[in-house]
Amino acid sequence: LIMNYSDELEFIKNEMFSAFQNHGKTELNTVQKSAFDLVTDIDLKIEKRLTAAIRDKYPSDRIHGEEFSSSENIDDRTWTIDPIDGTCNMASGSGLYGMQCSLIENGEIVLGIVYLPHFEEWIYATKNSGCYCNGRQIKINDKVKVNNAIVSFGDYPHNDKEYLADIQHIAIKRLYSKIAKIRMFGAACMDFSFVAQGRTHGTVVITKNVWDIAPGLIICKEAGAVLTNLVGLPYKFGDDGVVAASNEILSELITDSFSQKYEIKISGHKYDFSACIFDFDGVIADTEKFYYKAWRKAINSIGFDLTEEEYLPLKSTGRNNILAFFEEKCGKKFTDEQRCELLKIKDDDFKKAVSNISKNDMIAGAEEFLQRLKCAQIKTGVASSSKTAKELINKLSLNDMFGVMLDGQTDLPKKPLPDIFLKVMKMLGVEPATCLVFEDSPSGIEAAVNAGATVIAVGGIEDTRAVACIDDFYELKFYED
Repeated sequence: LIMNYSDELEFIKNEMFSAFQNHGKTELNTVQKSAFDLVTDIDLKIEKRLTAAIRDKYPSDRIHGEEFSSSENIDDRTWTIDPIDGTCNMASGSGLYGMQCSLIENGEIVLGIVYLPHFEEWIYATKNSGCYCNGRQIKINDKVKVNNAIVSFGDYPHNDKEYLADIQHIAIKRLYSKIAKIRMFGAACMDFSFVAQGRTHGTVVITKNVWDIAPGLIICKEAGAVLTNLVGLPYKFGDDGVVAASNEILSELITDSFSQKYEIKISGHKYDFSACIFDFDGVIADTEKFYYKAWRKAINSIGFDLTEEEYLPLKSTGRNNILAFFEEKCGKKFTDEQRCELLKIKDDDFKKAVSNISKNDMIAGAEEFLQRLKCAQIKTGVASSSKTAKELINKLSLNDMFGVMLDGQTDLPKKPLPDIFLKVMKMLGVEPATCLVFEDSPSGIEAAVNAGATVIAVGGIEDTRAVACIDDFYELKFYED
């Protein structure tokens, strides 16, 4: 079913125009919204009017607005409203401001519209239908050479994540000598619509505010721009920022300006890297104690025991290998019913043990290490054999720490085969030689080495194939290159 959303586009355009005609030209009454931001009565009146119109026309739709957000959930059909984007510009008499709205359906932006009053321009796009300005189709300038490129950056972010301002400053410093000009317009609607029209050739907007970026994302996408997050991966809601560029070369140049190469020093040796890939159980979360206890309970149920020394080489090899070891230990072949019963005992015990898992169950220093990687814009991924890894990552609120996550739910061969590591590396867009892999099992270490990565063993395991064996992440020291 193909939907062009022409009715929704016509509706919201008329309502935006009416709202601005009624409220956008009145005298400003400005209020300090936060330490570094303003709001005017124009913002408030326009959003209230648009909210009322949407609720009247589409009563079942959700609304996510800047000033009166009534829904943080954008999984259902949701409208975003940014009544005045660039309020500080408008309040100071600058024409670099606009109105913008979008429609999101099933987590995908399907409509975006921007109105720039000072330019008398309407820029809009719907899914798979192209991008238009005042009825004329527009496209990005994909032929621009980087030495002639103009790239805009959004405002320096004022929030508790000071590192975002720091990395933006570093990126600008790295980029300015390689392109023609850098601009800062102070309004996302200007940044995105200028790229779509070819007035500029790239933009970087660092924010997670959906109302700020959703309209511009679909406008730039339909105009032909390359869209990524700050480390060059496909953009998704919740990423720290978005990069829109006229072509792949410029996109890579911009995202490369954000990349930071670090070295880790262990026992006097330094190891440089651009990406880190983690096994999860026993590396990030100290769950191996739960796995061992659960598997031991399973084999105890048939009159045998499992020592920690016996379990160590079985870690990360998959349940079929562990059951095969049980069969060898017991000296008999299990029936399908017996296998199912053993797995049920193991799964029930493990689920009970981790039902209340918390950050207190993480390997010491793991969260701080992940935060440091995030601050440095180092690419990160999870390559786990566990079928519950993603569930546990969610429970520990670590989703935004990893760019890619693969677990035992995939149909990839189990470790010690390297397939899962190679897949994560491919998804991250990195070469094996630039990756540090953190593992806690012999099979995992073998898989990572076979993938061509450098391996650090975590959790006290000793393995000569690893360049270092650490008890926890506090043993790692960073050095910026």
